[in-house]
Amino acid sequence: MLRTLVIVAAALLVFLIIKNRLDGRRLQRKKPGPASTEKMVKCLQCETYIPRKEAIISGTEIFCCKQHQRDWEKSHQH
Repeated sequence: MLRTLVIVAAALLVFLIIKNRLDGRRLQRKKPGPASTEKMVKCLQCETYIPRKEAIISGTEIFCCKQHQRDWEKSHQH
């Protein structure tokens, strides 16, 4: 009886060790990588920073939306 109990306890211990290691590996794989460092630019009108790929670029001016581009161009016409 004692021998069976020791074998079951040892098997349970081995099972828990293996499960713990596999869970640790899964967590390492699921960890997100470092956040991508996307270039941020500032809207000329409202001075809000936005990702460059979402910006509206007109010559050397940068805007966060078409409305700000129109507003800025209206107020800076010569």
